[in-house]
Amino acid sequence: MKVISILLLIISLQHLLYAKDKNQYPPFIFKSQTLEGKEINLADYVGKKLIIVNFWATWCPPCRYEIPDLINLQDEFKEDIIIIGVSLDNQKKELEIFSQKNKFNYPLVHDTYGINRLYGGISAIPTTFIINYEGKIVERIVGARSLDSFRSYVTKYIKKKSKEK
Repeated sequence: MKVISILLLIISLQHLLYAKDKNQYPPFIFKSQTLEGKEINLADYVGKKLIIVNFWATWCPPCRYEIPDLINLQDEFKEDIIIIGVSLDNQKKELEIFSQKNKFNYPLVHDTYGINRLYGGISAIPTTFIINYEGKIVERIVGARSLDSFRSYVTKYIKKKSKEK
Protein backbone atom coordinates (compact mmCIF):
# COMPACT_ATOMS: atom_id res chain seq x y z
CA MET A 1 0.00 0.00 0.00
CA LYS A 2 2.88 2.41 0.83
CA VAL A 3 4.51 1.73 -2.53
CA ILE A 4 1.30 2.59 -4.38
CA SER A 5 0.89 5.77 -2.34
CA ILE A 6 4.45 6.83 -3.07
CA LEU A 7 4.03 6.13 -6.79
CA LEU A 8 0.82 8.14 -6.91
CA LEU A 9 2.53 11.03 -5.14
CA ILE A 10 5.44 10.98 -7.58
CA ILE A 11 3.09 10.91 -10.57
CA SER A 12 1.00 13.77 -9.21
CA LEU A 13 4.10 15.93 -8.56
CA GLN A 14 5.66 15.28 -11.96
CA HIS A 15 4.25 18.51 -13.38
CA LEU A 16 6.41 20.50 -10.95
CA LEU A 17 9.59 19.32 -12.61
CA TYR A 18 11.14 21.33 -15.40
CA ALA A 19 10.32 19.61 -18.67
CA LYS A 20 12.53 20.14 -21.69
CA ASP A 21 10.38 18.25 -24.20
CA LYS A 22 7.21 20.03 -25.37
CA ASN A 23 5.27 16.81 -24.85
CA GLN A 24 6.29 16.67 -21.17
CA TYR A 25 4.81 19.98 -20.00
CA PRO A 26 1.88 20.06 -17.58
CA PRO A 27 -1.60 20.30 -19.13
CA PHE A 28 -1.94 24.04 -18.50
CA ILE A 29 0.78 24.54 -21.14
CA PHE A 30 -1.95 24.14 -23.75
CA LYS A 31 -2.20 24.15 -27.51
CA SER A 32 -5.24 25.74 -29.19
CA GLN A 33 -6.43 27.78 -32.12
CA THR A 34 -6.57 31.55 -32.07
CA LEU A 35 -9.61 33.48 -33.20
CA GLU A 36 -7.87 33.92 -36.56
CA GLY A 37 -7.47 30.13 -36.91
CA LYS A 38 -3.72 30.02 -36.20
CA GLU A 39 -2.31 27.39 -33.87
CA ILE A 40 -0.84 28.63 -30.62
CA ASN A 41 1.22 26.37 -28.40
CA LEU A 42 2.34 27.74 -25.06
CA ALA A 43 5.24 25.26 -25.07
CA ASP A 44 6.79 27.37 -27.85
CA TYR A 45 7.23 30.22 -25.35
CA VAL A 46 8.49 28.30 -22.30
CA GLY A 47 12.09 29.34 -21.65
CA LYS A 48 11.75 32.30 -24.00
CA LYS A 49 9.02 34.54 -22.60
CA LEU A 50 6.89 35.06 -19.55
CA ILE A 51 3.44 33.68 -20.42
CA ILE A 52 0.36 35.56 -19.25
CA VAL A 53 -2.96 33.74 -19.64
CA ASN A 54 -5.95 36.00 -19.07
CA PHE A 55 -9.43 34.45 -18.71
CA TRP A 56 -12.14 36.97 -19.53
CA ALA A 57 -15.43 37.54 -21.37
CA THR A 58 -16.90 40.34 -23.49
CA TRP A 59 -19.89 40.73 -21.14
CA CYS A 60 -17.65 41.28 -18.07
CA PRO A 61 -17.11 45.01 -17.23
CA PRO A 62 -13.92 44.45 -15.14
CA CYS A 63 -12.52 42.35 -18.00
CA ARG A 64 -13.20 45.10 -20.52
CA TYR A 65 -11.66 47.62 -18.10
CA GLU A 66 -8.28 45.88 -18.05
CA ILE A 67 -8.02 45.12 -21.79
CA PRO A 68 -6.41 48.48 -22.73
CA ASP A 69 -3.87 47.94 -19.95
CA LEU A 70 -3.09 44.42 -21.20
CA ILE A 71 -2.65 45.82 -24.72
CA ASN A 72 -0.23 48.46 -23.34
CA LEU A 73 1.57 45.81 -21.30
CA GLN A 74 2.08 43.64 -24.40
CA ASP A 75 3.44 46.68 -26.28
CA GLU A 76 5.78 47.66 -23.46
CA PHE A 77 7.21 44.16 -22.86
CA LYS A 78 6.79 42.60 -26.32
CA GLU A 79 10.27 41.08 -26.22
CA ASP A 80 9.73 39.52 -22.79
CA ILE A 81 6.08 38.40 -22.56
CA ILE A 82 3.26 36.82 -24.49
CA ILE A 83 -0.31 37.45 -23.39
CA ILE A 84 -3.01 34.98 -24.40
CA GLY A 85 -6.60 36.06 -23.88
CA VAL A 86 -8.89 33.10 -23.26
CA SER A 87 -12.50 34.11 -23.77
CA LEU A 88 -15.20 32.36 -21.75
CA ASP A 89 -17.98 33.80 -23.91
CA ASN A 90 -20.74 31.37 -24.81
CA GLN A 91 -20.85 32.43 -28.44
CA LYS A 92 -17.78 32.84 -30.62
CA LYS A 93 -19.62 35.46 -32.67
CA GLU A 94 -19.72 37.81 -29.65
CA LEU A 95 -15.97 37.50 -29.31
CA GLU A 96 -15.40 38.08 -33.03
CA ILE A 97 -17.47 41.28 -32.99
CA PHE A 98 -15.74 42.54 -29.84
CA SER A 99 -12.26 41.77 -31.16
CA GLN A 100 -12.98 43.65 -34.39
CA LYS A 101 -13.96 46.76 -32.39
CA ASN A 102 -10.83 46.58 -30.22
CA LYS A 103 -7.26 46.45 -31.45
CA PHE A 104 -5.85 43.43 -29.65
CA ASN A 105 -2.11 42.96 -30.08
CA TYR A 106 -2.11 39.53 -28.46
CA PRO A 107 -3.76 36.26 -29.48
CA LEU A 108 -7.33 35.48 -28.44
CA VAL A 109 -8.64 31.96 -27.91
CA HIS A 110 -12.30 30.99 -27.51
CA ASP A 111 -12.47 28.42 -24.71
CA THR A 112 -14.55 25.74 -26.35
CA TYR A 113 -12.26 22.92 -25.22
CA GLY A 114 -12.29 23.55 -21.46
CA ILE A 115 -8.93 25.30 -21.20
CA ASN A 116 -10.16 26.84 -17.94
CA ARG A 117 -10.31 23.35 -16.39
CA LEU A 118 -6.58 22.95 -17.04
CA TYR A 119 -6.13 25.77 -14.54
CA GLY A 120 -8.35 24.21 -11.89
CA GLY A 121 -11.50 25.93 -13.14
CA ILE A 122 -12.17 29.64 -13.11
CA SER A 123 -14.61 30.85 -10.47
CA ALA A 124 -14.39 34.59 -11.24
CA ILE A 125 -13.26 36.68 -14.17
CA PRO A 126 -10.99 38.21 -15.02
CA THR A 127 -8.48 35.70 -13.74
CA THR A 128 -4.90 35.93 -14.92
CA PHE A 129 -2.09 33.40 -14.58
CA ILE A 130 1.59 34.17 -14.95
CA ILE A 131 3.76 31.27 -16.08
CA ASN A 132 7.50 31.66 -15.63
CA TYR A 133 10.30 30.72 -18.00
CA GLU A 134 10.37 27.19 -16.58
CA GLY A 135 6.70 26.56 -17.38
CA LYS A 136 5.46 26.90 -13.78
CA ILE A 137 2.49 28.96 -12.63
CA VAL A 138 3.92 31.63 -10.34
CA GLU A 139 0.92 33.94 -9.95
CA ARG A 140 -2.87 33.59 -9.97
CA ILE A 141 -4.52 37.00 -10.08
CA VAL A 142 -8.28 37.20 -9.55
CA GLY A 143 -9.97 40.45 -10.50
CA ALA A 144 -9.08 43.36 -12.76
CA ARG A 145 -5.69 45.01 -12.40
CA SER A 146 -4.18 48.25 -13.64
CA LEU A 147 -1.23 48.59 -15.96
CA ASP A 148 1.00 49.48 -12.99
CA SER A 149 -0.08 46.36 -11.15
CA PHE A 150 0.55 44.11 -14.16
CA ARG A 151 3.87 45.86 -14.75
CA SER A 152 5.00 45.08 -11.20
CA TYR A 153 4.21 41.38 -11.66
CA VAL A 154 6.04 41.25 -15.00
CA THR A 155 9.15 43.08 -13.79
CA LYS A 156 9.29 40.84 -10.73
CA TYR A 157 9.70 37.74 -12.90
CA ILE A 158 11.73 39.31 -15.70
CA LYS A 159 14.31 40.31 -13.08
CA LYS A 160 14.44 36.72 -11.89
CA LYS A 161 15.31 35.62 -15.40
CA SER A 162 18.13 38.18 -15.61
CA LYS A 163 19.58 36.95 -12.31
CA GLU A 164 19.62 33.34 -13.53
CA LYS A 165 21.90 34.17 -16.48
